[in-house]
Amino acid sequence: MAKLWRRSAKGEQGTSGLVEIDTAGLHITRPTVIFLSGFFTQDSTPQHVRTAMRNIKGLLPAVDPAPEVLVYSHKDLKDIFNVAAYSIEPEARFCKAAKKLAGGVIMPLVAKDFKLNDDGSVTGTPLQLDEAKKNLRNITFFGYSAGTITAQECFNASLKMMRDVGYKEDDARAALAEVVNIGVGVMSQPKKEKNRFTTLSLEATNDKLVLFKNRLWEPLRALFTNFAHKLKIEPLSETSAVITAAVNKKDWETREKDGKTVKERVKSLLPKWMLVKSFHELPRYVTQDEQLSPFAKIVHYSLANAVTRKERIAPLDLMQPPANTEEKTSAAYREKISKAWIKPPKK
Repeated sequence: MAKLWRRSAKGEQGTSGLVEIDTAGLHITRPTVIFLSGFFTQDSTPQHVRTAMRNIKGLLPAVDPAPEVLVYSHKDLKDIFNVAAYSIEPEARFCKAAKKLAGGVIMPLVAKDFKLNDDGSVTGTPLQLDEAKKNLRNITFFGYSAGTITAQECFNASLKMMRDVGYKEDDARAALAEVVNIGVGVMSQPKKEKNRFTTLSLEATNDKLVLFKNRLWEPLRALFTNFAHKLKIEPLSETSAVITAAVNKKDWETREKDGKTVKERVKSLLPKWMLVKSFHELPRYVTQDEQLSPFAKIVHYSLANAVTRKERIAPLDLMQPPANTEEKTSAAYREKISKAWIKPPKK
């Protein structure tokens, strides 16, 4: 079964600096970011879990108190069958592992005495809607690649379980919209996932894996986006937006490290012998280097706003520069976002 991890404290027993979390006893009470990574982050590869932990910590702002960071690992490559099953029925499908994750992360925040039984049934008493909404503001999902499907499965599982314990569907959806979900290299289907968590979906138009997915499930959309290069931010609903652009083909990223500006290589996701680039690498989506990607700064700023939010936040507001951003940088970024934003048609 897939697992959830946190970094071990000094002197604490764990696996390679990691501690597995029992989701049955989990109750989140402060801002928490849950990294739902791709297929290579598995239960049996703690080195990839540690890398994921470092990656997400490097994206978060220096705030006090610091948000909790958790990393989700897949059981093994057989989980690809869960991806296929969800993709066929995205409206309601979820796997057992996603239900377990939702049962630990989401459900204790919306239901008193919640319990997920061995037979899959659930018990609990719905909290007052305002209390549930407040609690869910502590949850931020950050999904990469296959992890973006895990996030959507979590929504489907949570909605089902909330109805099972007594929530009306409209109230359940209103509460779940308080959760922020930021997805990059998105392998789910954003246009079929409109009114769920408050969601930003970043898709590079030259990302080979995203292109394959879109050609399979949204062929008409794939035909047009294949020729799109400029940054485009398209609102899909009051709670979701999809962000597209072509990322740069260069393999170097300029970034700040230990107070210095350094250049680091973007490691290819595919082996060199394949002689092909996927453009699916995480740095192309989460960089702050405008020369590497039009997505630059969007994830950093969105995560900063997500972990400090005190109320539900709209997608456009979620990606705005935080208050402490240097004015020149802020102005240039706001102009970029403003030019890319597509105003929804008037009703």
